[in-house]
Amino acid sequence: MTRSPRLIHLSHEHASALKLALAVRALTPDDPTSLPAVAQRIRDTFERELVGHFEEEEKHVLPRLEAAGRADLAERTRRDHDRLRELAAALANPSVEGVRAFAAALTAHVAFEENIVWEALEPGAGMSFDPDAI
Repeated sequence: MTRSPRLIHLSHEHASALKLALAVRALTPDDPTSLPAVAQRIRDTFERELVGHFEEEEKHVLPRLEAAGRADLAERTRRDHDRLRELAAALANPSVEGVRAFAAALTAHVAFEENIVWEALEPGAGMSFDPDAI
């Protein structure tokens, strides 16, 4: 099946998001003095790469889900986006737990969209992202 250009574009951004999650896990500091720099790097990357991605999905993908009778998936996607925004904002007061929670939530969200949302929109479009592989 040929995937729509928009899903291909969003999937490429998902691959970048998974790289961020992997990098975040690697950056989780044992030395608490490096935690502010790690948290700021996550927040900067979130603002630069994920905020626009979420907005694009909310504008273009979620209405398609709702029109296809999958309001449940659209609502979960919105909740995931809101949670990731909250986790990124919470890193203004960084903690190791916050860094780890952000990485875990981002990984789970990408897997959900790739494996469930894309399949609901375009059967055969999922890329089987395995969150445990990261």
